[in-house]
Amino acid sequence: MTRLTRYVAPVLVCSALGCSTVREVTLDLPVQPRVAFAGRETLHLGPFLQESRDDRGPIPLRFDVAQEFERHLSRLLRRETRFILAPTVENVRLPTTDPLEISKDAAFWRELGAQSGADFIVSGSIDFQIQDRTGYKTEEYFSPVDGRTYYRQVLVEQTGFSFDILLQIFDGRTGALVYEEPMKDFRELRDRRFDEFSGMFSNLYALENRLIGVFAPRTIKSKRVLFFP
Repeated sequence: MTRLTRYVAPVLVCSALGCSTVREVTLDLPVQPRVAFAGRETLHLGPFLQESRDDRGPIPLRFDVAQEFERHLSRLLRRETRFILAPTVENVRLPTTDPLEISKDAAFWRELGAQSGADFIVSGSIDFQIQDRTGYKTEEYFSPVDGRTYYRQVLVEQTGFSFDILLQIFDGRTGALVYEEPMKDFRELRDRRFDEFSGMFSNLYALENRLIGVFAPRTIKSKRVLFFP
């Protein structure tokens, strides 16, 4: 159901064709989940493939990106939905680490569905990048002494965190891929004194609404302008 959440006093607008009353309203618009779940199915989370790298190549991190993402998604689903989360199946052996190839292996997902008892399996791949860049850029400088504009070189230190997720959902009975969506987020910090763990979660928080939108209905706010004669 669409709900009116904000009302703005009407404004009288006149033109050559006459006068109209204009009212601006903000509506809560319902958005259906992108997968037609009933809402009480059993879901198994994982496995998630991961790659962590910076501008120079793969990097070691003091935390497991895929594991932290799985925990975050688990908390979101418990808070926002009524799905039943199946216990994690230990010692899962992946037939390949290629996310495109493993998505075609219906037998693997069917077996994992039988072991976990899940109706659907939520899996995918995660690419977490750290872009640490330092360099000089040219900027304008206005001199208050002579009133002239000069150009000078300024040292710029920037760090960016990029989160690239390929979210995949498989049918636990047939092993078929039923849904797939890429999700990306980039956060830039103008300071090299960064923390990778905090940077990763800043990406995750920004993607929460899209993640929940796959599994559960939600609402979005949208402004509309109404004209009355």
